[in-house]
Amino acid sequence: MTKQVISASSMLFGLAALGSLAAFLGNIYVVKSVDLFGSPLLFAVSLLVEVIIIIIFAYCLLRTLRLPLKIIASILGSAWQGALDNSYVTHWRQHHPKISHWLGDRLSAKDPYGLVLTLGVTTVLLLFSQFINILVNVLHHGSLTQIDVRIIHLMPSLRTPLQTNFFRFVTFTNNSQSVLLLTTLTTGILWRRRQWFAALSVISVLISSQLINFIAKNLVGRMRPERLLSVYTENSYSFPSGHTMQATALSGFLAYLLFRSFTSVVARIMIILGYIGTVVLVGLSRVYLGVHYPSDVLAAVFLGAALLAGVITVIEITVRYSLLKQTDCSFSNRRLAVVPVLVVLFSIAFNSYFVPVTSHHSIHKTIDIGAVNETTIHRLPLYSETLTGKTMEPINFIYLGSKPQLERVFLVHGWYEADHSTVANTLKAFAVGYQNMQYLQAPVTPSYLDTYPEDLAFEQPTQLNTLRQRHHTRLWRTNYTSAGREVWVATASYDEGIELSGAAKIPTHHIDPNIDNERNYIARSLSLKDTSYLQVVGPQAGRNAGGDGFFTDGRAILTML
Repeated sequence: MTKQVISASSMLFGLAALGSLAAFLGNIYVVKSVDLFGSPLLFAVSLLVEVIIIIIFAYCLLRTLRLPLKIIASILGSAWQGALDNSYVTHWRQHHPKISHWLGDRLSAKDPYGLVLTLGVTTVLLLFSQFINILVNVLHHGSLTQIDVRIIHLMPSLRTPLQTNFFRFVTFTNNSQSVLLLTTLTTGILWRRRQWFAALSVISVLISSQLINFIAKNLVGRMRPERLLSVYTENSYSFPSGHTMQATALSGFLAYLLFRSFTSVVARIMIILGYIGTVVLVGLSRVYLGVHYPSDVLAAVFLGAALLAGVITVIEITVRYSLLKQTDCSFSNRRLAVVPVLVVLFSIAFNSYFVPVTSHHSIHKTIDIGAVNETTIHRLPLYSETLTGKTMEPINFIYLGSKPQLERVFLVHGWYEADHSTVANTLKAFAVGYQNMQYLQAPVTPSYLDTYPEDLAFEQPTQLNTLRQRHHTRLWRTNYTSAGREVWVATASYDEGIELSGAAKIPTHHIDPNIDNERNYIARSLSLKDTSYLQVVGPQAGRNAGGDGFFTDGRAILTML
């Protein structure tokens, strides 16, 4: 009977493991697709889902392979003992007793300064080294900072009132008021149970994280993103993100206390998932609200995790080896489960009062370029760019006119203005494209010109009347005027169908490589009268973000609206 129960249990967890593995592989596919289609918010959500699936898969796999893992552990233990008894190893240990003894102490589970300390120090060093890598990249204005700028410039076009309210609430859960509440409640509950060491540990994590963050901010001195791009104003330096570091370190320590308080495997998994979700959402909120660059958030995660790993290592050594015999070193207190609930309720009730939202009105400064001709054309940005700054198609249109004039001329001639790449719009485009139906205002993958995403995008259906095939163009307003008219530049290409591109065979639009044909088609479809051709760049070939090749004569159509 017992064997049957064990067999049924193993079968259940085995099926769950296979299901979560399939979901994980499918989500990898989704993440790559989302990344290609250009919705950062949906990309971040997909990554979070992927982490959750990995944890569930690992848990189910361990439950399924409990007996095989014991066998493997036994085999590895025997192999390790055999290696120690090997004549060559024994000879080396005899001739290098100090090194051998030191290594033995570092791997000893019985020594307070053995295996636990070794694992802890290794973890801290690995995490801190990743922080240093990001720091060096930021200080030397590496490729990561190029991605930073483009993502921050994209954020205003992705905001909706609902998303803004949600991320304002998320960011408030790690504001100074919420952090103070979390610390007070946690230490109060621990102090009431006379768990002095645990209570002091919470305070030490709070103080050390804020002190380290303050020092790092002032040493690096990185300025915040441009205020016109943010939802509200922060006055301190940007690198690393204080909110994200608090979420990683302080909320992580609370998660550690809860993990020790509950023995249920399900409860522990929920604690881990809740903690990971908190860190991801807080970090995402800082970028979404425009107060931090992505590298600020990523660096804060590694720095906060290094601090958390160091504190947990000290506590584990102290508790496991009873180093403080006269002090209560208990870290188990189930009442702590109420703390995150109260912090969330507090944030829901008061976040709108403590996070001032300011309306920034963009003041577009312009420079008069005079006449736009082949002498002055090189003052304009000439190439579109990917998120990482790789050049793509050169501009093939120059419009002289205002935004209302552009919108009117396109809409009158049967073109549709593309929606922004929000989570909802991107998901809708996926669904419509899969069903081979039409979405006339479908978002286009963001492209960049001088680090800024397009200001406008228009598309026009073909006779097939499906999202899989369309004419489309992206337009950017430059910082120049000509005889009082705004100067706009644009790229254009024809999506002739769906292809499976890249090693992962991701479905994406395939463009007609002759982008000059699309340029000429748009000029005809808009019935442009006052036009001329300018040689912007030399004839050339290249590839777009999806890897499709293109070729062009390097000319752009100049037109006055």
